[in-house]
Amino acid sequence: MSKVTAKYQVTIPINVRKELNISPGMEVDIAKEGQKYVLVVDPIAALRNKWRGKFKNRTTTMAYLDEVRGEVD
Repeated sequence: MSKVTAKYQVTIPINVRKELNISPGMEVDIAKEGQKYVLVVDPIAALRNKWRGKFKNRTTTMAYLDEVRGEVD
């Protein structure tokens, strides 16, 4: 069991760190799922994976924005 310090820091147990491949400097997030809170390792990577391939057939982000917004005068 982990204990909260005076600075509200929590130590992640070694078995959890190993299983999730957490190393110093990695970013983690805490998200609420129903009545529980879960630790999300590298939330930026999760976002990248969610959006990966969405712009596959477009040459640039600007081309996509032009397509979505319509022609701007």
